[in-house]
Amino acid sequence: MQPPRILAFVFSVLAILFLISIVFPKEGIRIREHVTLQFLTMEEILGADSVHYADISGILSSSVTISDSAYLAMLEKTPEEAAVRDTLRANEDSLKGLIHPIEYPEGDSTLLYPFFRKMRRVNRSGNKLRIMHYGDSQIEGDRMTSFIRYKLQDQFGGSGIGIQPLVQLYGYQLSLRHTASGNWQRYTAFGKTDSTLEHNRYGALGCFARFSPYPDSLDTDTHTYEAWITFEQSLRTYYLTRMFKSCRIYYGNATQPVYFEVYTDGELHDADFLEASEGLQIKSWAFEESPEQLSFQFKTTCSPDFYGIALDHDYGLSVDNVPMRGSAGLVFSKMDGELLKQMYDSLNVKLLLLQFGGNVVPYISDNYTYYEKWFYRELTRLKTLVPDLSIIVIGVADMSMKEKDQFVTYPNLENIRDALRNAAFRSDCAFWDMYSAMGGRNSMPSWVFAQPPLATSDFVHFNERGARVLAEMFYNALIHDYNSYVSSVR
Repeated sequence: MQPPRILAFVFSVLAILFLISIVFPKEGIRIREHVTLQFLTMEEILGADSVHYADISGILSSSVTISDSAYLAMLEKTPEEAAVRDTLRANEDSLKGLIHPIEYPEGDSTLLYPFFRKMRRVNRSGNKLRIMHYGDSQIEGDRMTSFIRYKLQDQFGGSGIGIQPLVQLYGYQLSLRHTASGNWQRYTAFGKTDSTLEHNRYGALGCFARFSPYPDSLDTDTHTYEAWITFEQSLRTYYLTRMFKSCRIYYGNATQPVYFEVYTDGELHDADFLEASEGLQIKSWAFEESPEQLSFQFKTTCSPDFYGIALDHDYGLSVDNVPMRGSAGLVFSKMDGELLKQMYDSLNVKLLLLQFGGNVVPYISDNYTYYEKWFYRELTRLKTLVPDLSIIVIGVADMSMKEKDQFVTYPNLENIRDALRNAAFRSDCAFWDMYSAMGGRNSMPSWVFAQPPLATSDFVHFNERGARVLAEMFYNALIHDYNSYVSSVR
């Protein structure tokens, strides 16, 4: 094709596109539900961008944004170095960054004082205290939780990753190398549940695992099943997280004894039987030195339900990461309350962080009173099970949808945030607005396009660096209120 014809073809295409931009409806043409065909208008083609991304320069320039070199130094901090800190009042150095405050019903800033009182006494008395961080895929792999855990254990004592499922639900784990034999079966109260399951005894992690068929066949007394799991230290996480002196396995529904062997760094540490019992059972081990590798081998004719394994220090704070991919946080009322309470009491859980809402966002609606009602039901159930339990609801993060050539905040996101806040306040719980803390409307693109990036290209999830930033912002807010409590009681 000769150049004049090429030029004529290009101008013809541009002319057609120009005419389409004039006659095409500005609101687009709806093809089916949630699918609309759109075309750029002339104003959008020739004019300035109509969407403005949030300015997060204040976050990026503050000390809350941890450098990679500082992060690497944190990975090597030993328990001895952490133990010399004065725990009567939290270190003010971490508060130089931005603080987005925790909100309280009717402005009652003393709501968390009962928990702060327990936390202050932990290191002074050698007691244990536990925080469980539940959330959706935003905290998966120990993101956010790992930094919160590090800061709290550094300040108040303790070490270890906390309670884990015996078999990982997902392949990604930042703070622990976790492998297992291939015959483990996992059952969850969230996501895609097993409809054949005849009970709802999932435990505090909302899941359990077993290594023989379930329901059990009639010939369980003639066939022996074997399985193994191994935990190894991960050099990608904080030194305090890698260290533990106490190991406890939580199990139940054990119709047969289970022979086990425990190996620490390749050496046999213990061999015995898990006793048969229908109810919750706990098997414990203590170590003089934290093993770099911990392995279990099991053998029985009928596997029990394993609810979790806790890797903790023998005193101080434990902070658990409990991701529930696909969950909107409406899971606790679906689980057996007696078992849930037994595990909370045994673990001495005194604070829950509940970080949900992201999985509701894609289902666009004008009204989310139903979600507020359902989430309120979950909060009241938890507080009924453990009357002295404190709860902080962490609101949904900004999430972007593609609108023509721009990424914009979902139109319903603030309504979902408000539903979570209302449910928290109605049930006498605290609330931390992560959406506003990260910059509010259209802030997620700013996190994605930051250098280095703080979020992934799906415009939904934070990467590890961004998760650390949000985690320190939350920690700063929590410790700011803890310091206010300490000042009030002096």
